[in-house]
Amino acid sequence: MDYLLTNSNIDIISEEIGAFLDRCKVDRKDAMRIKFAAEEILLNYQERLGEEQEVVLDCRKRFGRPRIVLNINSARFNPIEEKVEQGESSEVLNSVMVNMGLAPNWEYVNGINRITFIPRKKGHSQMEQLIGSIGSAIVCGGLCLFLPDDIRLGIGTYLINPLFDTFMGMLSAIAGPLIFFSIAWGIYSIGDTTTFSIVGKRMMARFVIMSFVVTIVGCLPILPFFDIAMDGATSFKLFDLYKIVLNMVPKNFVEPFVTGNPLQIIFVSIVVGLSMLILGNKTTTAASLVEQSNYIVNLIMETISKFVPYFIFMSVLGMIISDNFSILVQAYKILLVTVIGYVVAIAFYVGMISLRKKVSPILLLKKLSQTFFIAVSTASSSAAFASNMETCEKKLGIDKRIVNFGVPMGQIIYMIGGCILFMTAAMCMAEVYGVTISLNWLLTALFISVVLAIATPPIPGGSLTCYTLLFLQLNIPAEAVPIIIAVEVIMDFICTAVNLLCLQTELVELAGDLNMLDYNKLRKEMK
Repeated sequence: MDYLLTNSNIDIISEEIGAFLDRCKVDRKDAMRIKFAAEEILLNYQERLGEEQEVVLDCRKRFGRPRIVLNINSARFNPIEEKVEQGESSEVLNSVMVNMGLAPNWEYVNGINRITFIPRKKGHSQMEQLIGSIGSAIVCGGLCLFLPDDIRLGIGTYLINPLFDTFMGMLSAIAGPLIFFSIAWGIYSIGDTTTFSIVGKRMMARFVIMSFVVTIVGCLPILPFFDIAMDGATSFKLFDLYKIVLNMVPKNFVEPFVTGNPLQIIFVSIVVGLSMLILGNKTTTAASLVEQSNYIVNLIMETISKFVPYFIFMSVLGMIISDNFSILVQAYKILLVTVIGYVVAIAFYVGMISLRKKVSPILLLKKLSQTFFIAVSTASSSAAFASNMETCEKKLGIDKRIVNFGVPMGQIIYMIGGCILFMTAAMCMAEVYGVTISLNWLLTALFISVVLAIATPPIPGGSLTCYTLLFLQLNIPAEAVPIIIAVEVIMDFICTAVNLLCLQTELVELAGDLNMLDYNKLRKEMK
C-alpha cells in the first residue's frame, strides 16, 4: 500500500506492521522491536524528504517467512548510517538499533531505498526450554542411576565432560571478540563527538558512578548471608583498588584476548571505539571492518546460544551422574539474595528521589509502576520502550531533550539489575565451590560485575559470555556457568524491570540537577 509520510500515516503503517506480525505469530518482543525501528526509520525519511514523500509498504510471506519491506522512491539515503541534516535523530537511532540487535537490511535498487525486515521464527520461550532441559536431564539422570557405577561414571567421564569442555571452549573463544566489537562499534555508532554535549557527558558519568553506588547499596544487606574472610591477609587495602585500575591497561592488544581478561578487553575496545569516533571519516575502512566483524561474532554467538538448552541438559545430567545434584538445589540462595538486593536498590532510589524532590514515594511508585509491570511481564526493555519514554516526559516531568537521549542510551548501559545479579551469582557460586570470599575478592567482583553489566552485548547469549569471563577472573569453576544461566532465565523478568525503574529515577535526579525537571508534573496526582 502507498502512503504519504505524514505522522498519522506513519502511525497507520506501524499498526499495519504490528497486525501483520501478529497474524504471522511472530514473537511479541521481535514485533515490538520491528515496529519501533520502522517508525524511527520513516521519521528519518520524513525529516529529510518531507511529508509529501511516498512510501510503499509491502507485507507478505515468502517461502513461509514473513517479510516487511519499506520502499521509498528518492535519492540514495541510508537512514541507519547517514546523518539527518536537521538534528541528531539518525545518530540516536543508529546507536539504539545496533545495541538492541535490530538489524533491518537497507539497499538502493533502481532509484528506490528499500528497507527489509525478516523476523525470526517463533520458537519455545526460554522458560519452556529451561524446564524441558532440566526435566529431561532429571529423567535421564534418574535412569542412569540404575546402571552399574562404572558405566554410569564412564558416561560422565567420556561422553558428557568432553562435550561440556568443548562448549565452554567455544564460549571462551568468542567471549573476548564479542565484547570488543560490540563496545567498539557501539561507541563509533554514536555518530560524532558533538553528541556528547554537556548533558550527554554528565549523563554517562552518572550512569557509571551510580552503577557502582547502587550496586554497593543493594549488596550490603546480603553480605551477612555469606562467610566473608576478615583476617589480616585478606583485608582491604586502598592500593588494591589502585592495582585493579592499573591492571586494566594491557601490555599489548593481543594479551587480553589470550588471557580472557574482561577489564583489559573492555579498555581496549573503548580506546579503539573512541579513536574511530574522534577521527570520523578518516577511519571509514577500520569502522567498516569493526562493523562487519561485529555482525560475524554476533551471528556466531546467536548460533552458539541455540545450544544452551542442551548445555544445561548436559550439565544437570552430569551433576546427577556424579552425585552433585545438590549443587543445583543450592541455587535457590541466588534467587533469595538477588531479590533482597533489588528491593534495597529500589527503596534507595525511591527514597532518595522522594526526599530530594519533595514528592510522595507512593505517588512516585504509582508513576513508575506502568513501565515496571510491562517489563516484568515481558522481560523486554524494548517492549517497555514506549511506556518508558511517555512516563519520563509526561508523568515524571523530565525534559524531552534528556528523555530522547537518556532513555535509549540508559536502556543499553544502565543495568543496575544486571550489576546486582552478577555480584550475587559470583558470591553464591564462590560459596558453593569453596572459593574464599575476602574483601579483596569482593572488590574485584564488584568492579568486574559493574563493568561487565554495562558492556553486556544485547544479543542472545550475551550474558553467557560475561558470566564465563566473570567466573574465570574470580577463580570460580566453569561448571557454575550453566547453573547461573538457568537461574537468569527466571530472574530476567524482574531484572529488566529493576533496570528500567532505576533508569527512570536516575533521569529524574539528573534532570533536577540540570534544571530540566518540571516539578509540577512530577508532583501532580495521577487520575
